[in-house]
Amino acid sequence: MEHIVGSEKLVAALGYWPSFHDAEVVSLSAERAVPVAPGAACVKLVVHIRQYEPRGQGTAQYEQVLLKSVLAGFVCRGVADLELSEFNHQNVINSLAVHADRSPEAGGPSLVLTIEPIWGLGGTVRCTAIELCTVEELSDAGAMTQTS
Repeated sequence: MEHIVGSEKLVAALGYWPSFHDAEVVSLSAERAVPVAPGAACVKLVVHIRQYEPRGQGTAQYEQVLLKSVLAGFVCRGVADLELSEFNHQNVINSLAVHADRSPEAGGPSLVLTIEPIWGLGGTVRCTAIELCTVEELSDAGAMTQTS
């Protein structure tokens, strides 16, 4: 979260910075400038995050009630490398993490966004900056329960 400009928006919406476990990648797009401009390539990523509250733990009536449903829109700027695989209709992820790469091979300040998949999209984006541009709370919170 320390490397993401605007991360406080998601903390304000959820009350904490999520691990993104069981979140879903809704969309991903890549763009470059025309005419060509070094450092102008960007990747846009929208992730659906749900916050549940367990109820009836240890009973036959155990359920997880949906409290919040949020779409988080990220933009990675100055994209130098992009590796993705397995995009599908759901794209459930285990985690979304960002770390600074200060290795000589990085060739200057570089951030690496890593999407660790559970089922569907996974990969990495190497860029110079990451911004959380949008946080949209969906109205379906409280309408759904997930039972185990």
